[in-house]
This record gives sequence, structure tokens and C-alpha cells, in this order.
Amino acid sequence: MSEPRQSTPDEQPEHAKILVVEDDPDIRRILEMFLTEKGFRVKIAADASRALEMLAEEPIDLILSDVRMPGMSGLDLLRHVKEHDPEIQLVLMSAYSSVKDAVEAIQLGAADYVEKPIDFRRLDRVLHAVLEKCHLQHRTRILEQRLQGCVTFEGMVARSQQMLSTFAFIERLARYPTTALITGESGTGKELVARALHNLSPLRDRPFVVCNCTTLAPTLLESELFGHVRGAFTGADRDRKGLFEAAHGGTIFLDEIGELPIGVQVKLLRVLENREIKRIGSPDALHINIRVIAATNRDLAEMVRQVTFRDDLFYRLNVGAIHLPPLRSRTDDIEPLVHHFIEIFNERLGRNVGGATPQVIDIFARYPWPGNVRELANVIERAMVVCKGTLILPENLPPHLFEVRPAVMPDLPEMPDLTLQAAEREQILRALQASGGKRVEAARRLGLSRRTLYRKLSRYGIS
Repeated sequence: MSEPRQSTPDEQPEHAKILVVEDDPDIRRILEMFLTEKGFRVKIAADASRALEMLAEEPIDLILSDVRMPGMSGLDLLRHVKEHDPEIQLVLMSAYSSVKDAVEAIQLGAADYVEKPIDFRRLDRVLHAVLEKCHLQHRTRILEQRLQGCVTFEGMVARSQQMLSTFAFIERLARYPTTALITGESGTGKELVARALHNLSPLRDRPFVVCNCTTLAPTLLESELFGHVRGAFTGADRDRKGLFEAAHGGTIFLDEIGELPIGVQVKLLRVLENREIKRIGSPDALHINIRVIAATNRDLAEMVRQVTFRDDLFYRLNVGAIHLPPLRSRTDDIEPLVHHFIEIFNERLGRNVGGATPQVIDIFARYPWPGNVRELANVIERAMVVCKGTLILPENLPPHLFEVRPAVMPDLPEMPDLTLQAAEREQILRALQASGGKRVEAARRLGLSRRTLYRKLSRYGIS
């Protein structure tokens, strides 16, 4: 199944989110129908004031706004937009077109200007040109960052285009109070993303509360989230504040939200829609002001189809969607991550390891990393514990990294023995195969002298 769509600058133009601001209901309806038919995700506002309210709630890629409207004009809206989020593109429409209006709009930062009555073929060309230009500018920024080397972003390290694009979207989404849903396999860094969204937001100085939905029994989870009053159930000997109350004014991070029981899902939806909670056993509702960020390694869309996760809650959470790709699909990030973790564990372990050999990096690039970045960190820590020199060598790695996978290396024998000796023998076989059987080249790849390699070939019975 495909991942949920998310509005990032790396999207194709036809998937962009467009806000139509138009006081004429007939024109507004026609524009909504036309843009929806073209594949855009469309939101509508009858005036600039409502548009500003909607812009404060979630990221928008492009605004298509009338110039002359009651109250705030399209030019005034443009000024506010550029102050709030400079990345939003704005195209103005007017039945009273003039050179003066057009020049002023462009000077204020408008992307383009179209006349009424609207020529829909021209409008289609203008919107795609503006969004394509934005897309190319984003790609250029990503390429410039890649040329500069790896990027460190809120505790995360990457140089792959996938992750640099994700970093850019996180930075933009953080400005908005909207809910966010982070998806990805275990170990990809979902909590780091949640913390980045909080730390880069206006709520950075307010509480950041974490709830792991898998660590508590369903009967205790509701009390943990909503709190309870004295006497609400057996053992409730005093009033207790829940995590939602503790997060008031800040952010709550609900990790592994796919594990929430249906009953708690219903109550969470009420929190998102009404910003109110009720402690268990209390008739009174409490108003709370929080941002909710959720994460899961499960396919929530599939769970919706199986009626194990509420569809209304899924769509409410999925307003700001971020998908973290597995490490095996972004091997460009492995080497900078290795250096990043070596720095961390040098300080933690009191070591002075300078890096890893090319052979180690090559082994890492071939391994599928089922535990993702978390597993890589654990492997680096273990290797630094057993490493005696200043470089991590293949023999410092755990044996499971050398397991033979027939789909990848069909010519090598299966090696059920997972001792360090077996791992070394396996690495020698790999080097010989990669070198076409040439022993001198294999010795070079392994970082061994020719004499040492011959001695090991004899010891392991490799002819």
C-alpha cells in the first residue's frame, strides 16, 4: 500500500494544496470544481480574514486570491502571508486589472497575476509554472546541501535527498499548531522528529510530554492520558492529573498510536475536535490547549479498512503527515551516521576512535538493517567496546552482519556458525568473490598483508 500523501515541496505540482480566497460564491464553487478535477487538494475561504485563520492551522502550498474583497484586500492578505510563511506562493485574480496593481503585487512577492473573467487554460498553466518553479528551487537547495556534505538537523544526520527533503518539511510544519502523524518502521527516529516539531515551534518553551501507548495495559492507558478523580475505580484514592493536562500549553507525543483501543480512540478524537477532556469519574470537562503529535510503525490506512482504527481519527491526525524511510533505502546516510555515532560514543565511552574502515562501510551498505538507525547505533557502540585501535575493523562487528542471504550472494555456502571466526571466514570469501579470486586484490580490500591473508586462507581451509 502507498504511504499517505503529504504536502512537501518535493511533491509533484498536481498534488499541491491550494487555498482559494474569493467572496463570490459562484466563482468560488467553480474554482473549487476546476482545481479538484485537476488533482489539486483544495480549501476555500470567503474572505481574507477566514483565510488567515486557515493559514494558521496548517501549511498551504499556494493561495489563489481575489484582489478586491470586503474588508482585507488580496494585497493586504499577501503582506500577511509573506510575514507568516514566505514559502507560500500567492497568485492574485482581479476583474479590475491594471499595470499598477500587477506591479505592486509582484513587488510584494506575488508569484503571478491573472485577470477575470478567468481563462482556465491560462490559470492551469500559471499554477503549474509557479509550483514547478517552487519545486525546482527546493530541489536546488537540497542539491546544494548534499554538495556541502551531511546535514545535522535537531539531532538527526543525513545527506540523502529523501531525508533532507523531510528536514525541510519538518521545519515548515513546526510553525503550525496542526496535528502531525509520523509513520515509519521501528528505529527510524520518529521520536526525534516529534521533538524537532516541538523544539522548532512557538511552543518550544512549553511542556513536551511523551506517552508510549504500548507500555500500559488498556485499562490503565485511559487513566494515564485523561487522569481520574478520587473514587473513580478501585485503587483511585486521590485525584490524579493525566498526561493531557500535564501537556497543557505544549505538545503531547503519542507513540505507537496504532495500539490505542477503540474506546480511547473515540475520546482522543473528542480532544482533537473540542480541546476538552474529562477525568475518569468526573462530570466536568476541562479545556486544554495542546498540540498532538502521533507516531506509529503500523499501516493505519489498512487498519481503517479492517475497522481496527477509526477513519475519522486517522484523517484528523493525518493533517501533517511525515513518513520516515527505512535505512536500507537511504544508504547515502550510512557513512555520516557512522561518524555521528562514533562521536557520541567516543564521549560516552571515553574512547578516541577516528572512524571505520572502507570495508566496514561496505558491510554496512549491504546489510538490510531491520532495526534501522537504532540498530546501527547499537552496532557502532558494540564495535567501539571491542575495538582495540583507532579504527573500527570488520572483526569488531557482530557476527549477524555477515550472515549469508542467498538472494544477495547465491554463490557463497550457507554459514550457520555465527562465531567471530566464521564471520572472518565469511568476509574473506566475500573479498575473494569481489576480487574475482585474485588474492592480492582481496588482501587489499580486507586491509591485510598478503602473508596474513595466505595464513588465514590456510587456517580456514579456503583454496
